[in-house]
Parts: sequence; structure tokens; C-alpha cells
Amino acid sequence: MSERPDSGDLPSRYDLNSVFAAKDSREVAELYDHWADDYEQSILSWGYLTPAVTSGLVGRFVEDRAAPVLDAGAGTGLMGEVLATLGYSDLVAIDISEKMLAHAQGKGVYRDVSPMELGQELDFPTGAFAAVVATGVFAAGHAPPESLDELVRVTRGGGSVIFSVRTDVLDDAFGPTQDRLEAEGRWERLDQTLPFSHFPLENPELKLQVFAYRVR
Repeated sequence: MSERPDSGDLPSRYDLNSVFAAKDSREVAELYDHWADDYEQSILSWGYLTPAVTSGLVGRFVEDRAAPVLDAGAGTGLMGEVLATLGYSDLVAIDISEKMLAHAQGKGVYRDVSPMELGQELDFPTGAFAAVVATGVFAAGHAPPESLDELVRVTRGGGSVIFSVRTDVLDDAFGPTQDRLEAEGRWERLDQTLPFSHFPLENPELKLQVFAYRVR
């Protein structure tokens, strides 16, 4: 792994290319730590749509609003705010960036927030959650496809895993992992969206899909 970049090497204005071109998870954490204070202002000005689209699938497939839900890669807690508005009351957040998590904790919608890295073993018991939601973390330079194995592990049987994947990493990386987990009988696909532009005002060519699976 490369060394973390010095603060002087970090871009003065964060954009999509700077974070998607990160060399490793440590650089991702560094970039997001430095972006944390301006993150929401930036992505909301780009027309960020993913939490709104994802919430539709969560509302359909996670019926128990009091059940524990993991917001994996929560960032500053935008997804958690939407889930809390929908009535989900037992939310837990994890993210690689401690400064992003500090913003998430300040929203007052999470029971607990913890720094953890997707792609590594998560510090939760098997079957800890009724549902896992992960938005905006499965993209180039971010959490790897192997993250899905751990998200399945920490979801109880009959629970849901609902997540977004950027289309440019779907066919070669995430798609095969999703198919493998289905072939292994570990989950079944419930639904998926069509590709859509999640940052329509910044880069409409970037697209992702949201998937919903039920853990067996």
C-alpha cells in the first residue's frame, strides 16, 4: 500500500475523479477526511439521487421499522437521515472515514457509529442486522466486491441487503460476485433498478443501479 498523501498533495476542490482515482483504502480515508466538512454541499449540488432511489427498495423489502439496520459506508449520514424519516429507528453506521462519521453521528439518527473498512472482516456477529443498506460505496477506487460476502454474513436469514453499484464496475467486478453468492444459495435477488445518473448535474454519464437481495 502507498503512503497517505500529504495535505499539500490533496486537491483543493474535491471532485469525482479525485476520489475514484484513489490508490488504496488509506488514501480513500484521507481524501474523505479532508472532504468531510464540504461533502454534503458538494454532492447535493450535483443532484445526488441515490438515497432517494434506494429508499424505495428499502421501504418495499424492510417492513419492520424497529429492526436493526446497518448503513454500510454511511459517509456523513445522508442515507441514515432518509431512513429515519421513513421511520427506521435502530440504525448503525460504519465508514472508513472517521471525520465523515463524526458528521453522521451529529445527525442524531444512529444508535452507534464505528470506523470500519468494507472489504475487511466487520466487527459484528453473524446475523446481527435485519437489513444492510450500502449506497455510493461500490465504485472504482472504493470498496471491493468481496465486501458483499461480509454484508451477507452480518444479515440474518430472511433479511435484506440493498446496495448501489456503479455500472462501470458491474460487469467485470460486482456482477460475478453477486452471481456467485446467488449460485452458492446465500441470497436471492428481489429487484433492481434500471441504470440512472446519480449525479445528473455534475456528470450525467456516470450511472449506477440499485439492487435488493434477500439473504437465505
